[in-house]
Amino acid sequence: MIEQLYPCDHCGGRPTLGRSQRVVEQDGYPAFDFTAFGRFSGPPKVGDVLARPLSAPMTEKLVCIYCSGCGMSTPWEPISDDENTARDRVAKIWNQRVNRPKVTGGDMRDLIEKELGAVDAQLVIDMLARNDTDWAERGPIFAMLAQRIVDATVVTLDSWPIDPVLKDAARYRKLLQLARWVEIDGERAVQFPKIPSPREHQDMPFEDCIALAVDTMPDRNRW
Repeated sequence: MIEQLYPCDHCGGRPTLGRSQRVVEQDGYPAFDFTAFGRFSGPPKVGDVLARPLSAPMTEKLVCIYCSGCGMSTPWEPISDDENTARDRVAKIWNQRVNRPKVTGGDMRDLIEKELGAVDAQLVIDMLARNDTDWAERGPIFAMLAQRIVDATVVTLDSWPIDPVLKDAARYRKLLQLARWVEIDGERAVQFPKIPSPREHQDMPFEDCIALAVDTMPDRNRW
């Protein structure tokens, strides 16, 4: 979903997922307040995700989308039991703040917004280069494609670098050396090692998260 977010309409900055927590309304509050964790500690702050002491008031987890440049933010949304649903809600609010044509389900622009990303830039350039007719009809479609590439490139510039092929090849060779043969129910199979991935990487694009996990592994034996 991160690639489907538009750049900030105020400064053109990159939208970023923010997390926090706030005190839940409860009956029977004590007369005193907790300085750092109480009802009067101010609005939620991005990055305030550490567990509170047992003696502190109960909190609920929150999510928002904010601009990494100017700080403009959507309202905080409670996560409840489904974080992905909460993310979808703030993403919809974020994209409505930008002056773009309204997307209706099933139309061409809806498909482009969902399926096209920064890595498809060469495909779009190739389509433009090979088109030699029907510019009046295809021009608006090319414009949609180009705008989507620009949006996706701005949004994922810091969080999804397009690594050179050699880096990906090095990761592949590292995995190959760590693989081993196993027999399961009489069938021979290749087994790759379990690679830990820190929880703080869960909001990153899938490919970036996998690449970082492999990069943190010890270098392969070059003998």
